[in-house]
Amino acid sequence: MIDLLLLVDESPAMLEPPLVDRATRMLKHFIVTRLGLCVYTEHWFESMIDLFEAVTLPSLARQSSTEFIWLIVIDADIPPKARDRLERLLSSYPDFHLVPIDVTQLLHVRQGCFDWVWDHCQDFILGCGLLDDPYDYIVTSLIDADDAWHQDVISTINRFMAERLPHARIGEESRGTWLRHTSGIAATLPCGYAWFVEADALAQLQFPFMSMAVFVAARFSSAISACSSRHRSWPSYCEVLAFEVSEVEPDRPMWIYVRHHLTTQPWDAGTAVPREPSSRDLLCQDFGIDPQRVQKWREKHDQRVGSDDSLTLHQGRDASAQYDRVFKITALNRQIKALKRRRVRLGETPVRRGASLEDMIARCEARRALLIETLRAHR
Repeated sequence: MIDLLLLVDESPAMLEPPLVDRATRMLKHFIVTRLGLCVYTEHWFESMIDLFEAVTLPSLARQSSTEFIWLIVIDADIPPKARDRLERLLSSYPDFHLVPIDVTQLLHVRQGCFDWVWDHCQDFILGCGLLDDPYDYIVTSLIDADDAWHQDVISTINRFMAERLPHARIGEESRGTWLRHTSGIAATLPCGYAWFVEADALAQLQFPFMSMAVFVAARFSSAISACSSRHRSWPSYCEVLAFEVSEVEPDRPMWIYVRHHLTTQPWDAGTAVPREPSSRDLLCQDFGIDPQRVQKWREKHDQRVGSDDSLTLHQGRDASAQYDRVFKITALNRQIKALKRRRVRLGETPVRRGASLEDMIARCEARRALLIETLRAHR
């Protein structure tokens, strides 16, 4: 095997990148945004959709390249008023889609990633005919519903992946059993800004593999996407996948990480610098942010109103308990499904300690119902 690989590597044909086949040439870019999963409060959605309309929607709509499909993932039980508003906002954009997920019906989740979100997106993509060949290479990325990209992010990443992927695929046919199906690239735009929107302060960040700075190229059929790892762990995960890791535009700020009072992560704006007049144009011209809508958001939702103190510290809003409930509901969904299959196979047969399958199913369903009630009651 070693001699064969040496001969292949020395072949003149293999010293050049392979011809760009259809899977590479036809790269599609799918962007995933999670908006309000496990949130059921009208007031929260009013504030977040206002910010989405002011920051993220115009940023994506004003990209210099339109070669992408945007999947905005929402909870199937989102308040109707919020869903109606999102549908109206997206109605002018044929490549922007809402993807509802019923988090109470999940059968598979995995800690440390959002593969279960991408799994539903894959079903949506195939069901809507957004990808012809499920073996094709695609690009995936994430952006939160309150963040922004430089207007050249899509064009920069799409060009990089189209140029680099043929090189990354050299030797693909000789990859081992666990790695054979797909080669891949995880690229990052490491430089950006943190914008503390209520204090209107800006700080430059150097953060490789920040969530919105992760871009993954892999075969659609591999199920590997930008959802497959915690953002800062991508370099380690690429060792598992034997994917190439690349930094693109290392010194150019290409994203804006927006901090405000609804974020789940804590933040401290104490070291950020109030924005200069020159940076006001930067947010609009380079990142597409709508300054008028941002100002309206501040007037309507700014938590500093009536206070003499600037909002410089935020403790974060803990979402872990809600996601823990989702995992528990999913486990019960699988248990109930397995017990019902067993009931079909065996009939109503007593099991350990005299408990029947019907009793076990009833207890699981009662636990599940209580968890769902608690999930939807927490705000």
